[in-house]
Order: sequence, then C-alpha cells, then structure tokens
Amino acid sequence: MRTSGVLLFIAYLGFISLGLPDAAHGINWPFVRIEFGVPIGWLGLVILSSGIGYLISSFSVGYLLSRLGVGRLLILSSFLVSLGLLGFYSSSSFIVFVLFAVLIGMGSGAIDAGLNAYAAEHFSTRHMNWLHAAFGVGATTAPIIITTVLVNFSQNWRLGYAVLAVILFTITVVFIFSRNLWESDKHLPQNVENTTDETSNLSTDLPRKVTQIQALKHPVIQYQIAFFFLYTGVEFGIGQWAFTVMTESRGISLVSAGTWVAIYWGSLAFGRAVFGFLVERFSVDVLLRLCLIGVAFGVVLFNISITPYTSYAGLTLVGFCAAPIFPSMISQTVVRVGKSYSTHAIGFQVSAAVMGGMTLPVISGLVGERFGLDWLSITFLIYALGLFGLFHLISKRTA
Repeated sequence: MRTSGVLLFIAYLGFISLGLPDAAHGINWPFVRIEFGVPIGWLGLVILSSGIGYLISSFSVGYLLSRLGVGRLLILSSFLVSLGLLGFYSSSSFIVFVLFAVLIGMGSGAIDAGLNAYAAEHFSTRHMNWLHAAFGVGATTAPIIITTVLVNFSQNWRLGYAVLAVILFTITVVFIFSRNLWESDKHLPQNVENTTDETSNLSTDLPRKVTQIQALKHPVIQYQIAFFFLYTGVEFGIGQWAFTVMTESRGISLVSAGTWVAIYWGSLAFGRAVFGFLVERFSVDVLLRLCLIGVAFGVVLFNISITPYTSYAGLTLVGFCAAPIFPSMISQTVVRVGKSYSTHAIGFQVSAAVMGGMTLPVISGLVGERFGLDWLSITFLIYALGLFGLFHLISKRTA
C-alpha cells in the first residue's frame, strides 16, 4: 500500500493526542475538587460534559469532512482541544471548568471520527490495530506527566493541564504543515488497491439495504449495543476513578497511584499490540472469552484492598485483558450480523460506547459518594460480569 510514512506517523500522533486529556482527569481530580469545593462524585459531570461534546462532533463528522477535508478538520479539532486544556488551566469556577470539558470533547470526537474514517479507507488492518494502541500510549503518558507536575510543583493541577495544552498545540502545528498530505492522490484507498479483477466483477452484488429501525430490531445488535455500553464503563471508569480510590480510600501515595494508573493505560496499549498478532492465529471468540474472564478477575483483585499490590495487579490485568475487546468486537460485526446490517451496527456500537463512557463512571461516582469508595470499585465488577453475560448471549445467537 502506497502510504506515506510521514502521514502514517502523523496519524499515530493524532491517536496519541486523543488519550492525553481523558487520562489526565483521573489524576488531577482530587486536587481540582478540593479547590472548587465540589463533591467527589462530580467528576462524573466533567466526563458527561466531555461526552456530550464528543457526541456532537462525531455525529457531524460526515458533514464536516465533506466541507473541510481531513487535514483542516484535524487542525480545527486539535486546536479546540488545546484551547480547552488552556481553559482548564485558567478556570475560575467549576462551571467554567465543565464548559471547557465540552469544548475538549468536541475536538476529541472530531479527531477520533475523522482519523478513523480516513484510516479505514487508506490504511491496512494491521495499522488500524496499531492506531488504536496509540491511544493507550497517550493515555499512559498523561498520568506520568500530571503526576510529575503534581509532585514537583506543589500539587499544581493547573500546570499539568497547561503542559498538555502545549503538547496539543504542537500537534496542531504538525497538522497545519501536513494538511495537504491528507488530500494527496497517492494515498489510494486500501479497498481500491486490494481489489482484484475477480472482486471487481462481484462489486455489483451489493447487500440489501437495511434501515436503522430494522437494524435496531436485530437481537444480536441489541446485545452488542448493551455490550459496548458496559465495556467503556469498565475501561474508562477504572481509568478515571482508580487514582481517587487508591489515594483517598487505601492510603496509597500520590506517586505510586499515579504510576500504576499510567501502567494500567500502558498495559492497554501493550495488550493491543500483542493481541494484534494473536487474533490472526487463534479463534477470536476464544480470545475474547478468556479476556473477559481476565477482566472480571482483575476487577476482583482491584477490589481486594488487603495490600496495595492486589490493586496494582488488578489494574494491570484489567488493562491487558481489556485491550483486544473493543477492536475485536468491532471487527467481528460483519461476521455476526452480515454486511447489510454491519454499517448501522458499528455506528450503534460506537455511539453506545460513548454513552457508556459518559454515564457509567457518573453512576459509579454517585455510588461512591453515597456509600463510600469501596462500593464505587464494586460497580466495575458488576459491569464486568454483565459484559461476560452479554458476550455469551451474542455468541449463542451467532453460533
């Protein structure tokens, strides 16, 4: 495939940038809430606001791409994220902080949807897997940056967001100088380049048209929607709340908690790199079933607070085992529901994942505020067990 190495590098950079703002909240939140004098569960409002912005831009990305093109969309979107992070740095009240979370969500949603749309058409499946792993690299880097700033600059949470804003602005400059590469004719779509004469002759054999309503009535798609909704509740919820649980409930030091949250995100990225090879050699359903068991067991370990090491081991296991679930479930959609339903199904799955990431961490936070942080972490076990049950139903329906 004739893909520019420079362009591919920039795409990886874009996915790394997606992970930076999200992972920062979990580390900074204990200090943000103290300064603004808000309850611990109000982190959910920040997540919810960011998710609303994400949904607005991701649903509009088709229109935006047609009007702006990939290059200009990435410039605008990354600039919005850097502007939102600067807004965090200068926020005078929690309301202002939440409004800037919406702005960051809008920028992140457009970057995510825009890069995925381009990559699906122009990059190989192998690079699609690595691109999703790059998100984990960003999510790993952010806790390291934030923790370093907190430790060395008198717990100045604002400065950490400013550092991330500079990084995102630098990426914006890279997008500016590379904007014409995205429109270059030499980056041919992979489906065109990989098309043989034989498949060209079959191109007229198109799948029948299915409406959104018909797709929503498909029982497997309904299970998949619920599955993706719960999945982000586990992945994103643990990433956001683990630092608070460990520091405020278990007496773990700021440095240790921040380091192990970074390891959690790092194990997610590392796992996606590893499973990118394994899914070609073993049954995807078998790997998914084992990984879902591993996620549940990891959450159990995290809930055992006898020693900090069980928390550390649980975080690492959850991150590694969760790694292939999202991309593998997406890739199996056509197999499970057929080509006619797959386009709608994937759209529903991604939307459900966003909604789950918006709402379930909020619910967990409310539980923690009402019953204590130990109960907050138990909600992740409920989500994990629900995932395993839904996967069993999906597999049974498509056996």
